[in-house]
Amino acid sequence: MQHSIMKRIILFFATLCMFLFGQSQTVAKGSLLFEISGKGITNPSYIFGTFHIMCKDQFIISPTLASKITSTDQFYGELDMDDPGMQASMMQKIMLKDKTIESLMDSSSFKTFNEAFKKITGISAVQLNHYKPFFHLSLITIKTIPCVNFVQPETELMQIAKKNGKKILGLETVEEQMNAIDAQPLDSQIVSLQKMVLNFDSTKNMMKDMIAVYQKNDAALLYDYVQKQGTDGMDEEILLVNRNKSWIPKIKMILQEKSSFIAVGGAHLGGKTGVLALLKAEGYQIKPVKY
Repeated sequence: MQHSIMKRIILFFATLCMFLFGQSQTVAKGSLLFEISGKGITNPSYIFGTFHIMCKDQFIISPTLASKITSTDQFYGELDMDDPGMQASMMQKIMLKDKTIESLMDSSSFKTFNEAFKKITGISAVQLNHYKPFFHLSLITIKTIPCVNFVQPETELMQIAKKNGKKILGLETVEEQMNAIDAQPLDSQIVSLQKMVLNFDSTKNMMKDMIAVYQKNDAALLYDYVQKQGTDGMDEEILLVNRNKSWIPKIKMILQEKSSFIAVGGAHLGGKTGVLALLKAEGYQIKPVKY
């Protein structure tokens, strides 16, 4: 499988969370870009809520946004997207053990699902029988984008950092990220997958609407929208809350060491247990930046 496809699948995790969860929170209002200062920090750092995938003309990097990347010393994504070993790590975690996608559904349900999946992706689910539902969800999500020329915002931001000689790092490993997915019961993952495939027109409309909200550059509006979508039986505590909390000690160390630009999935910013609220609770000053 092509390396670029694997990167899309890994970054899909951020959008999966936005599909499933969200809570509005005052600290998240006014932007998707926030300055972090206080607690003895000499030079401010920045955190930006990104999106998995959208058409190229839908994501514009403004001079202000670019300048915040180049003004800092290092770039952090959820993962180190510049890691040459990322694809191998992903492949080790994405295969089912002792099960198949087909075995997780009854024969009638799988037949209906497979026909719809093949119509959308051009690939039979039987060919992907030994891959975890997350893999199928990723391919379906890519197909919700109504264009050929699409971009991954986090990768675009990372490239600016890389061109300017910034070190590229990640808040977590592929294994840690995939463990959060694996902690979800397979039956819940199957329900989400079937819903996305069998209601694909609704799935496409949801993505279209969510991108439109994201383009308003306001985290609070984004979370108000996402909150209405429900959880599809997936565990918010595992997918979002626990990961947010595990990032805070790392981010605190990062902020004290060097001025940094941090890009994470937009779903992680808002809410009472979102990254912004947790950093504010630690005594940091969080200020929205217009860009």
